[in-house]
Amino acid sequence: MRRVVGLVAGLLAMVVAFGQAPPSVGERAAEPSASAAAPGRPNVLFIMVDDMRDDDLRFMPQVRALIRDQGVRFRNSFSPYPLCCPARASVLSGRYTHNHGVYTVYEDYGFHAFDDRRTLATMLQDAGYANVYLGKYLNRYGFDPPPRAQQGNSLRYVPPGWDMWRASLDGGFAPGSPNAGSTYAYYDTTLSFNGKTFETLAGRYQTVAYGEIAGNIVRNRAPSPQPFLLYLSFTAPHSGGPKEDDDPRPTRLSNGELYDWKTPARPPSVWGSLDSVVLEAPGASWRDPDFSDKPGYLRVLPPLRPSDHRALLEVTRQRAEALKVVDQQVGNLMRTLADTGELDQTLVIFTSDNGYFLGEQRMRLGKVFPHEVSLRVPLLMRGPGIPAGETRTDPFTSVDFLPTIAAATGTTPDHRVDGVSMWRVARRGDVGWTRGILTETGALGHPPRNTNEAGEPLSSGGRRDIRFLLGIRTHRYLFVDVAHQRDELYDLRRDPREYRNLIDVPRYAAVRRSLRRALADIRACRGRACSTALPPRLQWPPA
Repeated sequence: MRRVVGLVAGLLAMVVAFGQAPPSVGERAAEPSASAAAPGRPNVLFIMVDDMRDDDLRFMPQVRALIRDQGVRFRNSFSPYPLCCPARASVLSGRYTHNHGVYTVYEDYGFHAFDDRRTLATMLQDAGYANVYLGKYLNRYGFDPPPRAQQGNSLRYVPPGWDMWRASLDGGFAPGSPNAGSTYAYYDTTLSFNGKTFETLAGRYQTVAYGEIAGNIVRNRAPSPQPFLLYLSFTAPHSGGPKEDDDPRPTRLSNGELYDWKTPARPPSVWGSLDSVVLEAPGASWRDPDFSDKPGYLRVLPPLRPSDHRALLEVTRQRAEALKVVDQQVGNLMRTLADTGELDQTLVIFTSDNGYFLGEQRMRLGKVFPHEVSLRVPLLMRGPGIPAGETRTDPFTSVDFLPTIAAATGTTPDHRVDGVSMWRVARRGDVGWTRGILTETGALGHPPRNTNEAGEPLSSGGRRDIRFLLGIRTHRYLFVDVAHQRDELYDLRRDPREYRNLIDVPRYAAVRRSLRRALADIRACRGRACSTALPPRLQWPPA
């Protein structure tokens, strides 16, 4: 058992209240892999939440104190396709959406489309790690056939590389089955147990149950000298049932449509606990003085009314309360790492799959589009060799997690990845924003492009490009090529809330041309080509 530095243990004792250990839930240690990992390799605790905005960190004091303040915060962390399933596939594969093929949360382009034979899990398992997955996986897991299968469901499917598989099932059970549960039913979730049996969490609040299970996994793994990966995937603060008495009622929009507000269920113990902190929704102060310069997909959104702002406030409060419970469970888990002697040998990563709109751009709720609050996600990292209390401004994206973890664990990706390792940046500091971040969103619901993915005529061969919004994000600009509509260009240094679309402003013509060429370089990129250096004028600091 590894020793814990006394100062770290003391800090944990001050920040997290000690109490009784959570009850056993029948855990067992993951079976060791056939190969043995090299001594001294760190454990990896990867914590992902769902739909959390970067500014939601203010609701998570224990996460800030125990991860951010003891490690680094990446202030420019992005989800290139800010939607659950594509974003999670990028984390697991290290690839952009156009390379892993998961374009949406629905069948055909969701869970079933993901080639899971080479992932973060297979890489670490080959290196001798014991890998554990707990919580939300890819959308429609349970419902759809497994990858490479054409029929049946995935209720008993376990992706390669996982020694213990505890993913939540989105469905697939026969009507009336006692195992029926859902990832999005906070008090009625069903987990796979290695694809052999099912564990129902009915009656237990999902976030708390996940925290207790994760704690038991760490305790059972600690006596082994074999390092582990624990991928802990919370559903919160994503919307989910059951409906609650304080949920906002549907509101009537100015176009006559009825808008149904979605919220996460929370345990009664946190209801109203942040009302004095959350006084308005983040989008309450978002007021674009002239919306006429926006492309059609934004202009069709009705302006927000006072009833919308009241509902948004309640949604924001409920999301904050759901995150408060996550914060408590993460604090408990950090305490368990300390108690078992694993903390100083564990790389801890905390992030979200995507951001979330709360009124900005007239988007009442949602994600998908490449604007700041949707694209930007929190990212905190602490562990061996990472300094405490520092900030990084170099860009970090979903495709960078796999190569970064590879570098941290002394392993090598077993397939070509589009991301780059940010391990040196985490430990030693920024090196500069020299690459563009590709954004590729809105695959379904809009007419496809009349080109292949490289932007060439369809007669040139290749796949038809189904991406509605193709963009590039630099340190200062966001440029978006919108299929069949007006493009978008924002100067984020002067206009961080993206009010003014500069696409037709003459003085930005040279910048627009540079951004368009840079996007052309990476729109169909693979591997190292995805990190092609930007033109000097678009780099930071300027080359």
